[in-house]
Amino acid sequence: MLAAAALVAGCRDRRPSSPAAALPGASDHPDTVLATDSERSGEAIYRRENCGRCHTLFDRPRADGGLDRPRAAVVDDTGSRVGPDLGLEGHRRSDDWHYAHLYAPDAVVRGSRMPASRHLFRPQGGLPVPTEEAADLVAYLQALGRARQDIWAEWRRREPDIPAPPAVDEVLLRRGIDLYGRRCSACHGEAGDGRGAIAAFFVFQPRDFTAAQFRFKSTPLGRPPADADLFRTITLGTGIGSAMPAFDDLDGRDRWALVLAIKQFSPTLRGRALEAAPRARQRLAEVAGGPGAEGRETEGRRLWDGLGCATCHGQTGTGLSREEARASWVDGAGVRVPRSGNLTHACALRAGASPEAIERSIVFGVGAAMPSYADGLPEERSRRALVGYLVSLSKPPTSPRTPGRR
Repeated sequence: MLAAAALVAGCRDRRPSSPAAALPGASDHPDTVLATDSERSGEAIYRRENCGRCHTLFDRPRADGGLDRPRAAVVDDTGSRVGPDLGLEGHRRSDDWHYAHLYAPDAVVRGSRMPASRHLFRPQGGLPVPTEEAADLVAYLQALGRARQDIWAEWRRREPDIPAPPAVDEVLLRRGIDLYGRRCSACHGEAGDGRGAIAAFFVFQPRDFTAAQFRFKSTPLGRPPADADLFRTITLGTGIGSAMPAFDDLDGRDRWALVLAIKQFSPTLRGRALEAAPRARQRLAEVAGGPGAEGRETEGRRLWDGLGCATCHGQTGTGLSREEARASWVDGAGVRVPRSGNLTHACALRAGASPEAIERSIVFGVGAAMPSYADGLPEERSRRALVGYLVSLSKPPTSPRTPGRR
């Protein structure tokens, strides 16, 4: 296991052997627009670091606006030096994920042959901290492929389908344990306690599964999550709002196997069968943009003001730090919550950006930091009005900047 002390000890000034100015960059294609000095500097660093020798930039949004997402990278044992295509990397994963991946690729993606870029980090307080060059490189990666269509934002606006769970047996559990070791343990730890090898890189610390305290769920505070809640989080990840990537590349059976494995860490959840998701009500997406949407958004804004949502999320909904909000947010497990959610971009909504996901957060709260507003909004009409307003905050399909980057 890669320990924090080893991470710091590994920091050194390693420069690539030769520049790669002739290699193609994303600015050669109109699907990527580099809107900031940081993104433009990042492209130069991408070229200098010879990233283009292993990574291509071929993936593009479909010309007809359809939603085709790139396939997940497959780490094979053929010795190939070719890494995954990055043409649609923008907003696929968080800045924190990219920093950890640049510093310790094999810890983040088991079996990766990508060389570490530890010269882009400096030690501070016993941990590696990204330099300005690392921040610029990640800014560039976040700009890739989203000038015309942000496919990851569109995907996160959709409520994922949850298939019926398979029968629980030893084969399913062994599969889940194997997947957990390869896909989850670097962040959540071999013991499921949130103390994985790369956990220290992340602003939002990985979940401690032994405590069974989850933020994004469809059950009241103090109650364990539904199995469907865990399946949904595994499917969606947390976007760019925090470090957990989406695992939608796994088929439904494998995602259910992971749900089963995660439940084994908690005495509260261990030994329970997998339960199917309850029958979905009418898709709220049909309501959020349907007739009368403008009137609902106006009513939703009135509710936003009346409930004091801006106290935590800011007047424009971009989120506030603990210091800005003068708050002492902690979740149900007592873990410090560093900032409130940015509601202005679908990729930044950690629980998902579908109307259904937004309504779950309103009705059930988000951990212990955001309370439930079920009592304050007892009527479905009022809840849908507030949902409609929040959906409107993230309507633009693209944005010139990655949310949260100052």
